[in-house]
Amino acid sequence: MRSGFLRGALIVLMSLAFIACKSETEQSGVETSADGRKVVFYRSPMDPSFVSANPGKDSMCMDLVPVYEGDPAADLTTIAVDGATIQRMGVRTQKVERGKLTRIVRAVGRVDLDEARVSEVNMKFDGWIEKLWVAETGQFVKEGDPLFAVYSQELWASQDEYLQIIKAAPEGPHAEHLLQSARQRLLQFDVPPSFLREITKSGKPRRRVVIRAPATGYVVHKVAFEGTYVEEGVNLFTIADLDAHWVLADVFESDAPWVTVGQEATLELDYMPGSMQTAKVDYVYPTLEEKTRTIKVRLILPNPAVLLKPGMFATVRIHTQPAEESVIVPNEAVIHSGERNVAFVSLGEGRFDPRELKLGVRGDDKYQVLDGLEDGEEVVVSSHFLLDSESRLKEVALKMLGGNLAPPTQEEPTVPAPAHEDHAQ
Repeated sequence: MRSGFLRGALIVLMSLAFIACKSETEQSGVETSADGRKVVFYRSPMDPSFVSANPGKDSMCMDLVPVYEGDPAADLTTIAVDGATIQRMGVRTQKVERGKLTRIVRAVGRVDLDEARVSEVNMKFDGWIEKLWVAETGQFVKEGDPLFAVYSQELWASQDEYLQIIKAAPEGPHAEHLLQSARQRLLQFDVPPSFLREITKSGKPRRRVVIRAPATGYVVHKVAFEGTYVEEGVNLFTIADLDAHWVLADVFESDAPWVTVGQEATLELDYMPGSMQTAKVDYVYPTLEEKTRTIKVRLILPNPAVLLKPGMFATVRIHTQPAEESVIVPNEAVIHSGERNVAFVSLGEGRFDPRELKLGVRGDDKYQVLDGLEDGEEVVVSSHFLLDSESRLKEVALKMLGGNLAPPTQEEPTVPAPAHEDHAQ
């Protein structure tokens, strides 16, 4: 019974204290400073994050302290730190500047044949290969070297027709037309003019026609064998000039906007560890590989000693740079806070202003800033996470007051709507 009495008395005392605190709050009035400055807001002397637009008591029933126009504490958007604390925190700043971002785009590349240096050998008639001079893949040939000799019944018949017209030696425009038609049929088989001169001089068709190399290079593909019957259009030899190669690099979709024709690149191959090759971007392909989400980038790589082999892999580093200058800041200056990106600008005398940034592309060690900073301003590049913690406390205070604070224009403190515009990346 006695304990019940004590509990009841305690409740009554707490209620009286609350009523007294509330009564004092309601009796408090608007204050002004001795020089007539108006109150911006009120805050707790024990808890700076406890603020109010009206006078009264805090949660501990202590009188709220007025903050007047012009006081450093009146600006809840900036942070004030004394010099000793700045030194202990190790706060460092760096100037915002205009410049060009640099970025190294890394990709995996594969050595391939230069399509402009590849020649294929085929025939425009059917026939049998009766002699083969180039018997192995990988053999080096020069332009004009014999590859194989072929017998073609179709080619034999065309030669014989051509020679019969010459032997008949008819006169008149009709005869000349017949001769030119027979000559053109032979030339359409890709026989050289020297072949026509030879059979005209001898007066006899040639059983074999020698097919020669159309270019200098290495035989990288071959399906020709002695005694084989081959049809027209079949690719019998592929000859490639290996003095230069393509390197096809697979660049990720997100990196592709950085890469343009003419940029310098360095390549390292497993075949030659530690040896760096230099090349230039020759072409950026217009299509995307949907499975890998990559775009092919072509580089031209000289190969005078024929050390590079098609199919080799290479680590490619493309040195890129945007075309235009812009405002840039170090990566360390940017705090990523949810959907916001913030940097702290030094205002001097230990004051720092948190700025919301609209960011562009990211380089190797800097960001492009589209909005939020100006060239020449000083931004914090170290220990800004401590400033960010302080800034968040002030954000809580702003929310309690309903938005950004500004000096009131009426007799009582007012809380205007936010005057700044949010910038999202």
